[in-house]
Amino acid sequence: MSLILGFALATAQVEKSGPIFDCAIGGKKLTVTQEGDALVYRYGTKRNAEMRLVADAGGGKLFYHRTLYPRGEDQTLRFVNGDYSYVVYAHWSAPSMGMTEAGSTPEAYYVGLIVRRGDQTISSRACTDDNGDMREWPIFKTLPQDEENRVPAE
Repeated sequence: MSLILGFALATAQVEKSGPIFDCAIGGKKLTVTQEGDALVYRYGTKRNAEMRLVADAGGGKLFYHRTLYPRGEDQTLRFVNGDYSYVVYAHWSAPSMGMTEAGSTPEAYYVGLIVRRGDQTISSRACTDDNGDMREWPIFKTLPQDEENRVPAE
Protein backbone atom coordinates (compact mmCIF):
# COMPACT_ATOMS: atom_id res chain seq x y z
CA MET A 1 0.00 0.00 0.00
CA SER A 2 2.83 2.45 0.82
CA LEU A 3 4.40 1.81 -2.59
CA ILE A 4 1.19 2.95 -4.32
CA LEU A 5 0.94 6.01 -2.08
CA GLY A 6 4.61 6.84 -2.75
CA PHE A 7 4.05 6.58 -6.51
CA ALA A 8 0.95 8.82 -6.30
CA LEU A 9 2.86 11.46 -4.35
CA ALA A 10 5.82 11.31 -6.73
CA THR A 11 3.47 11.68 -9.70
CA ALA A 12 1.81 14.70 -8.07
CA GLN A 13 5.22 16.31 -7.50
CA VAL A 14 6.24 15.76 -11.15
CA GLU A 15 2.98 17.32 -12.32
CA LYS A 16 3.51 20.38 -10.12
CA SER A 17 7.09 20.93 -11.27
CA GLY A 18 6.30 21.70 -14.91
CA PRO A 19 5.41 25.12 -16.23
CA ILE A 20 1.81 26.20 -15.74
CA PHE A 21 1.96 28.05 -19.05
CA ASP A 22 4.71 28.13 -21.66
CA CYS A 23 4.53 29.48 -25.20
CA ALA A 24 6.45 31.39 -27.85
CA ILE A 25 5.32 34.82 -29.00
CA GLY A 26 7.46 35.67 -31.99
CA GLY A 27 11.09 35.33 -30.92
CA LYS A 28 10.22 35.67 -27.23
CA LYS A 29 9.03 33.20 -24.61
CA LEU A 30 6.19 33.59 -22.11
CA THR A 31 6.23 31.30 -19.11
CA VAL A 32 4.27 31.05 -15.88
CA THR A 33 5.73 28.75 -13.26
CA GLN A 34 4.89 27.98 -9.66
CA GLU A 35 7.40 28.69 -6.89
CA GLY A 36 5.94 27.69 -3.54
CA ASP A 37 2.65 29.54 -3.08
CA ALA A 38 3.47 32.12 -5.78
CA LEU A 39 3.23 32.22 -9.55
CA VAL A 40 6.07 33.70 -11.59
CA TYR A 41 5.35 35.43 -14.90
CA ARG A 42 8.37 35.72 -17.20
CA TYR A 43 8.48 37.26 -20.68
CA GLY A 44 11.59 37.69 -22.80
CA THR A 45 14.37 35.74 -24.43
CA LYS A 46 16.21 32.83 -22.87
CA ARG A 47 19.01 35.16 -21.77
CA ASN A 48 17.03 38.29 -20.88
CA ALA A 49 13.74 38.57 -19.00
CA GLU A 50 12.10 41.79 -20.16
CA MET A 51 9.41 41.36 -17.52
CA ARG A 52 9.37 39.16 -14.42
CA LEU A 53 6.53 39.33 -11.93
CA VAL A 54 6.06 37.24 -8.80
CA ALA A 55 2.61 37.20 -7.20
CA ASP A 56 0.64 35.12 -4.72
CA ALA A 57 -3.00 34.74 -3.72
CA GLY A 58 -2.90 37.29 -0.91
CA GLY A 59 -1.01 40.12 -2.59
CA GLY A 60 -3.84 41.55 -4.71
CA LYS A 61 -1.70 41.32 -7.86
CA LEU A 62 -2.80 37.96 -9.25
CA PHE A 63 -6.25 36.88 -10.38
CA TYR A 64 -7.69 33.77 -12.03
CA HIS A 65 -10.76 33.33 -14.21
CA ARG A 66 -12.34 30.22 -15.66
CA THR A 67 -15.51 30.04 -17.73
CA LEU A 68 -16.80 26.56 -18.53
CA TYR A 69 -18.97 25.91 -21.58
CA PRO A 70 -20.81 22.69 -22.47
CA ARG A 71 -17.90 21.69 -24.75
CA GLY A 72 -15.07 24.06 -23.87
CA GLU A 73 -13.50 26.56 -21.52
CA ASP A 74 -11.71 29.89 -21.19
CA GLN A 75 -9.00 30.50 -18.59
CA THR A 76 -7.00 33.58 -17.66
CA LEU A 77 -4.30 34.49 -15.22
CA ARG A 78 -4.00 38.26 -14.72
CA PHE A 79 -0.82 39.67 -13.20
CA VAL A 80 -1.06 43.30 -12.04
CA ASN A 81 1.97 45.60 -12.06
CA GLY A 82 0.99 49.19 -11.20
CA ASP A 83 -1.41 50.49 -13.89
CA TYR A 84 -0.62 47.52 -16.15
CA SER A 85 -2.21 44.09 -16.32
CA TYR A 86 -0.67 41.12 -18.10
CA VAL A 87 -3.41 38.65 -18.99
CA VAL A 88 -2.31 35.15 -19.98
CA TYR A 89 -5.22 33.38 -21.66
CA ALA A 90 -6.20 29.99 -23.03
CA HIS A 91 -9.35 29.01 -24.95
CA TRP A 92 -10.41 25.50 -25.93
CA SER A 93 -13.60 24.18 -27.49
CA ALA A 94 -14.33 20.64 -28.61
CA PRO A 95 -15.30 19.82 -32.20
CA SER A 96 -19.05 19.60 -32.75
CA MET A 97 -19.00 16.64 -35.20
CA GLY A 98 -22.32 17.50 -36.81
CA MET A 99 -24.08 18.43 -33.60
CA THR A 100 -25.31 21.78 -34.92
CA GLU A 101 -27.51 22.77 -37.85
CA ALA A 102 -24.48 24.37 -39.49
CA GLY A 103 -22.68 21.02 -39.44
CA SER A 104 -19.37 20.13 -37.90
CA THR A 105 -16.98 22.66 -36.45
CA PRO A 106 -13.34 21.82 -35.74
CA GLU A 107 -11.68 21.89 -32.36
CA ALA A 108 -10.59 25.43 -31.47
CA TYR A 109 -7.57 26.12 -29.31
CA TYR A 110 -5.75 29.42 -28.97
CA VAL A 111 -3.58 31.00 -26.31
CA GLY A 112 -1.76 34.28 -25.83
CA LEU A 113 -1.09 37.45 -23.90
CA ILE A 114 -3.01 40.70 -23.53
CA VAL A 115 -1.32 43.76 -22.04
CA ARG A 116 -3.67 46.39 -20.62
CA ARG A 117 -3.16 49.79 -19.09
CA GLY A 118 -6.18 50.52 -16.96
CA ASP A 119 -9.22 49.57 -19.07
CA GLN A 120 -7.40 49.95 -22.41
CA THR A 121 -5.78 47.07 -24.30
CA ILE A 122 -2.38 48.21 -25.55
CA SER A 123 -1.20 44.87 -26.94
CA SER A 124 -2.71 41.50 -27.78
CA ARG A 125 -0.48 38.72 -29.07
CA ALA A 126 -1.27 35.11 -29.87
CA CYS A 127 1.23 32.37 -29.16
CA THR A 128 3.05 31.20 -32.26
CA ASP A 129 3.44 27.59 -31.16
CA ASP A 130 1.04 24.90 -29.98
CA ASN A 131 2.02 25.13 -26.33
CA GLY A 132 0.27 27.06 -23.61
CA ASP A 133 -2.09 24.44 -22.22
CA MET A 134 -3.29 25.82 -18.88
CA ARG A 135 -5.06 22.89 -17.27
CA GLU A 136 -6.69 23.29 -13.86
CA TRP A 137 -3.73 23.53 -11.47
CA PRO A 138 -4.39 23.19 -7.70
CA ILE A 139 -2.98 26.67 -7.01
CA PHE A 140 -5.74 28.22 -9.14
CA LYS A 141 -8.30 27.35 -6.44
CA THR A 142 -6.42 29.60 -3.98
CA LEU A 143 -6.38 32.70 -6.22
CA PRO A 144 -8.90 35.54 -6.12
CA GLN A 145 -11.43 35.21 -8.94
CA ASP A 146 -11.31 37.74 -11.76
CA GLU A 147 -14.90 38.74 -12.49
CA GLU A 148 -14.32 39.48 -16.18
CA ASN A 149 -13.53 36.89 -18.83
CA ARG A 150 -10.77 38.58 -20.85
CA VAL A 151 -10.21 35.83 -23.42
CA PRO A 152 -10.57 37.43 -26.86
CA ALA A 153 -12.80 35.94 -29.54
CA GLU A 154 -10.56 34.33 -32.13
